[in-house]
Amino acid sequence: MHFVLATEIGVTGARRTQIEQEIDRILKPYKFARRLNSFYVVHINSTTEWDIILSQLQNYSKSIPEGFYFIMSPIIQGGRYDGMLETGQWDFINEITK
Repeated sequence: MHFVLATEIGVTGARRTQIEQEIDRILKPYKFARRLNSFYVVHINSTTEWDIILSQLQNYSKSIPEGFYFIMSPIIQGGRYDGMLETGQWDFINEITK
C-alpha cells in the first residue's frame, strides 16, 4: 500500500527548510520517496498508519503560523507511476509501490 502526499508551504528560505525537515521527520518511520519539491510517495502497511500520518501533519499544520497545506491521496494498492525524472529516481518508487 502507498499514498501520495502533495504539500504547499507558504514561506521560503530557512523557515521553509525547517518545515520540510519536520515533514521528513513525520515520514521517517516509513519508506518514502520525495520526488519534485512537494511530491512524496509514501509506503504504509495499514490504514492505521495513514491515519497517524494524517493526524501528525494536521497537528503540525495547525501549530505553525505559516501556511502549510497538504493533500493525501486515498490508499493505493499497486499501480504504476510514470513521467520524467532524473535517471535512477524510478527504482525506489517502483519498489515501494508494488
